[in-house]
Amino acid sequence: MPQADFYILPSTDTDSRYQFLTRLCGRALAAGHKLYIHTASQQMAEEVSNWLWRAESEAFLPNSLASDTQLAPIRLGWDLPHLPTQPDMLVNLTSGYLDHTEQFARIAEVVVQEPTILADTRQRFKRYQAAGIQPSMHDMRKRT
Repeated sequence: MPQADFYILPSTDTDSRYQFLTRLCGRALAAGHKLYIHTASQQMAEEVSNWLWRAESEAFLPNSLASDTQLAPIRLGWDLPHLPTQPDMLVNLTSGYLDHTEQFARIAEVVVQEPTILADTRQRFKRYQAAGIQPSMHDMRKRT
């Protein structure tokens, strides 16, 4: 059964979400994971890719879009055919629950304090539970 982690951030802006994502990706790669980041669109995938390439950390975050022929430890996609054939870790940046989520060993949701995102996150949390996945909450608002 997959491990699902919800990271609740204190801010409302997308930049904070992407900054946290770069740190999460760095830790996941260091732990030996291969990541698939699911986005809402190709434009969003390109934006996330740019954030990962410009990461202001010591981590090198090699990534590629699902439409690229090059394979990288971090793949970004926006459509179901982009799902990896050997799933390891999913980072869901969309508003919906991704079918085939159960194939991944780990799932991460990065949540900002924006009303629509919070409402969608509550629904996904319930969907994970209904699928038999017990989500864990990591309240980053309590950390400084």
